[in-house]
Amino acid sequence: MGGVSLLPAVRRPSSRWLAAPLLGAVLLAGCTGGEPDDPASSAATPSTTTEAPSVEPTPSEPPPAEAAPDAPAGGPEESFLTWLAASRAPDVDTACAYMTPELAQSMVDEITSQGFPGITDCASLITMTSGLFAAAGQASEATVELREEAADRAVLHVVYVAGTSCGTVVLQPGDGHWVLSERARAEC
Repeated sequence: MGGVSLLPAVRRPSSRWLAAPLLGAVLLAGCTGGEPDDPASSAATPSTTTEAPSVEPTPSEPPPAEAAPDAPAGGPEESFLTWLAASRAPDVDTACAYMTPELAQSMVDEITSQGFPGITDCASLITMTSGLFAAAGQASEATVELREEAADRAVLHVVYVAGTSCGTVVLQPGDGHWVLSERARAEC
């Protein structure tokens, strides 16, 4: 862990307006784990959202990046959107399965350092944050753009539709799907 904290200094959430930006930052990245390689050097694919599948490229757009032969089934965008939907449902088992243990622990550490009691593991984190997102009326929609994909990692740029946060999410191969890693950073 290290780098810049992704959470604003908050003693206790006193309203739903404080919860949404706080949790958007936590769930976007947890804490920074270093800078991902320059995604500009890789081919990009069109943006996708939870409501619209990937769009076929037009002749003026570069072709989609080829997935590495041993990459997990389903794309990194699909894995991120699966995690996002599960984290808001909450579907604790799925949400936690789409996160590395290091990311889950860094998010638990980050949220407890802000004064949220009773958060001890991934399951309690997902349950609590899901409730706060629901109370704040935050939808689980995001625009997701694949910036880079290789056999050992994928880099996404994510903008939450509610406009509360955006940033870079780094995924790594998991058990049959991509998983969110602690190497991420908030950008807005």
